[in-house]
Amino acid sequence: MNTQTRRYLFIDYENLLQVKFKKLEKVASRIFIFVESSQETVPLSLVRQAQRSGKNLRWIVVSNTDGGKLNYHIAFIMGKLHQKLEEDVEFAVVSNDPEFDPLISFINTSGRSCIRVKRKKDESSVYDEKNLNYSNPPEFVDEFSLPSLSDDHDEGGVPVLVEDELITRTAEETVKRLIRSGNRPAEISTLKNYILLHSQEVSLHGNVERIIQRLKDSKDIEILKGEVIYNF
Repeated sequence: MNTQTRRYLFIDYENLLQVKFKKLEKVASRIFIFVESSQETVPLSLVRQAQRSGKNLRWIVVSNTDGGKLNYHIAFIMGKLHQKLEEDVEFAVVSNDPEFDPLISFINTSGRSCIRVKRKKDESSVYDEKNLNYSNPPEFVDEFSLPSLSDDHDEGGVPVLVEDELITRTAEETVKRLIRSGNRPAEISTLKNYILLHSQEVSLHGNVERIIQRLKDSKDIEILKGEVIYNF
């Protein structure tokens, strides 16, 4: 049985510039970085570090032309993933904004460990790796003090990607939704749009193709010259 902690960390670009990226890698199994589309340049050193994380890091580009906060987009994605993922996946959001606290309290009440990590205003980066007692998760942490996180492995030592769980669950939910509605998109392009409409978070991962493949592997659908044949 997998006993390793899995943690999703959410951070906006402004906060990202104030912390040491290599420390984020040590305490998170998946990192979501939110950046406004108006941000035209990213430091080369940061790009190089981010590339090391591969598919465990997601850049989420947001068109914030209405002057809204990235906080709202972070909260939306946290909420969507909270619905999809197993409760043993922990959430952490890096922010000094107490606006997140009601959401964090709700997620904790729902059975998932969720914390807000605050940066010290007088220091650009604070990392004090202490062990936290998650039996009674705090709503926020005064310093960046998340415990170190080991790589997730299954019984055979093969890396476990939470993203795979999300793909499988979304594929299963898509089949159930199609059965309930009686809707059968005839073309593959229409089916992809249908999946995106009802499971918007998968578009952030670029995983619609993987969901389609999962449906094919499970024999729920077949694709013939761009048309979809349903086996349910």
